[in-house]
Amino acid sequence: MKILQVSHKYPFPPKDGGAIAMLNLADGFARARHEVSLLAMKTPKHGGRSITLEMGTAYLEIYSVFVDTSIKPFRLLSNLLFSRIPYNAERFINREFRDKLMEILRGNSFDIIQLEGLYLMPYADTIRRFSKAKISLRSHNIEHEVWKRIAQQASHKLLKPYYNILARRMKAFETSFINRYDLLVPISGRDYNFYTRLGNTKPSCVIPVGMDTSVKYTPARFPEKKTLLFIGSLDYIPNQEGLIWFIEKVWKKFPHAFHDCTFNIAGRNAPPQLKKYLKRQPVKYVGEVDDAFRYMHSGGVMVVPLLSGGGIRVRIIEAMALGIPVVTTSIGAEGLDVTDGSNILIADDPEVFSNAVISLLEDRTFFTNMGKNARIFVEEKMDGSILASQLLKFYRSNR
Repeated sequence: MKILQVSHKYPFPPKDGGAIAMLNLADGFARARHEVSLLAMKTPKHGGRSITLEMGTAYLEIYSVFVDTSIKPFRLLSNLLFSRIPYNAERFINREFRDKLMEILRGNSFDIIQLEGLYLMPYADTIRRFSKAKISLRSHNIEHEVWKRIAQQASHKLLKPYYNILARRMKAFETSFINRYDLLVPISGRDYNFYTRLGNTKPSCVIPVGMDTSVKYTPARFPEKKTLLFIGSLDYIPNQEGLIWFIEKVWKKFPHAFHDCTFNIAGRNAPPQLKKYLKRQPVKYVGEVDDAFRYMHSGGVMVVPLLSGGGIRVRIIEAMALGIPVVTTSIGAEGLDVTDGSNILIADDPEVFSNAVISLLEDRTFFTNMGKNARIFVEEKMDGSILASQLLKFYRSNR
């Protein structure tokens, strides 16, 4: 089959969960000997580095268009007053990108055009005009739910009502595209149920984030110096609020016996205000790291304190694939068929979260077994080749 992935973010280098999920699936397509190409937006946030096909990507062709998605106050205000389209979605509607898509479709014949998320659905009509390919919506999360949760956590007097407006508009936007695709590929069973409640009747196949489990790994070592690890995009609001919650509610109240413990924080694109906050805290802020796997494998317990957001947290799966014990919240574990106490620890209360982390730092056997079980979970349920094969079978049966 010939597959075109269309993305609102340029995935090179793969620094965030969405990019990692997309590239892992493309690798699975290529290993199964199918032709996969990419059309992606280059934005101020995801400008990435130029990639040549000689660098060993899975893609037959890579096309990109620069789209200025930066937030502009006047356009935001105009959108708020005169538009029903959520500003987050409006920023990705671009004439040059549409023209490039038309050019590609005129010159190529595809079997499947896989739209990587809701923000690409406004281009469905263009695809219908210039291609006979089936349109697949690869849904990475339920967008309006993300903003509803952000609104619930917000305390700012102006931001909270704006986030509520954004969540309502996002739900209407999301609902307007139900069944306008041919195929639906949610990232979790939970998200599939959400789409069903919204009215989806199109053929669907749940495909979580896949990992290359063929890569040999060294089991995570028990940290001789007690260490906690966090890694995530720091311009993502759920990561910001979750990290601050953890520092204020958990980390600063750790028992005195653990005051020699180190908390390492890695992440890209931290806003200036967050950087200032982190520099004042008893943490080690390392900023963006070149090799996320090496950072995670440096030793320690991975903490993923999420209070909002949606979809599947790719960094959790990556850590589990490396045999690193993870402590997260119920929202952090959403969409993952994990077992609390066996291959992950889940805690929503600050004291329970603290005790979960301490139990791993105090007990070498528990730490090691948790890591081994996490790796087994990924091998059994998150193998990238198996998931890509399942999706390709779904595509073939619905051509």
